[in-house]
Amino acid sequence: MTTKPAGVVIAAGGLGTRVNGWSRFLPKEFRPVGGRPGLLHVLTEAAATGIRHAVVVHHPYYTPFIDWARQTLAPDALAHYQELAQQPVSFPPPTEDLQVDFIAQRGRYADITSALNGSQHLRSANVCLLFSDNVDPGHTALSELVGAATPHTPAVLVSPFDIRSATSHGVIICTGTGPIRAMAALVEKPDPLHAQQLAADHGPDNLRLLLGRVRLTPGLLRYMSAAARQTTTEPRLSLALAAYARHHRVDVVTSNTPMVDLGAPEPTQSHVTPYRAR
Repeated sequence: MTTKPAGVVIAAGGLGTRVNGWSRFLPKEFRPVGGRPGLLHVLTEAAATGIRHAVVVHHPYYTPFIDWARQTLAPDALAHYQELAQQPVSFPPPTEDLQVDFIAQRGRYADITSALNGSQHLRSANVCLLFSDNVDPGHTALSELVGAATPHTPAVLVSPFDIRSATSHGVIICTGTGPIRAMAALVEKPDPLHAQQLAADHGPDNLRLLLGRVRLTPGLLRYMSAAARQTTTEPRLSLALAAYARHHRVDVVTSNTPMVDLGAPEPTQSHVTPYRAR
């Protein structure tokens, strides 16, 4: 039996530097997926777990845009839009039972900072962390993690190992068998040769790719806070997880849920030479 987290922290503190050609004008969390903003999918996923409180930790640069988001997610927003548009909207608001707070990230630019800011706002150390640029259009990923993870144990959601995707993910080395394993180590975004060596050394079945869903616990949050204070560089959540897992169990929950990376650059169009009749 699992203990439901008290709330959800949505890490949206980045500037979208991989897609800075357009993220200067629009937060990447609002990049559409299936015709709806990515952030709305993430909030819908959070609401699907039955959790009733979420906090979105955003970069201060986007504060004016966040003011607009608060308006569109307000309880009366749908009715107000329909009145202005003079036409009905085909789908109901998916987050009507979810309290959504927005706060600007405080402290050093880092995903650990977002996690700590959000848990402090929720006044709970029993929370789930979602990365807002990793979107599950089916809205089931967080429910999979919450439903499978051992109570009071940190857990991460992962996908099966794919060597083509390893260079853009944290690669987790697992121990044990079955759908829930334990984290032994984590390698952050290995280059292609390193990824091949990991597969040769450990076997693909013992490797997983980190997805943007983490169940946090009081012990892990205390460790993350200490790790952030001890480093002079950007404190990264994945590296803190790897260090924590050396002495504490971290559940690894495997999912086949496809995710959309909102921060991934759009494919570049290859140059096509115009056809000329000869």
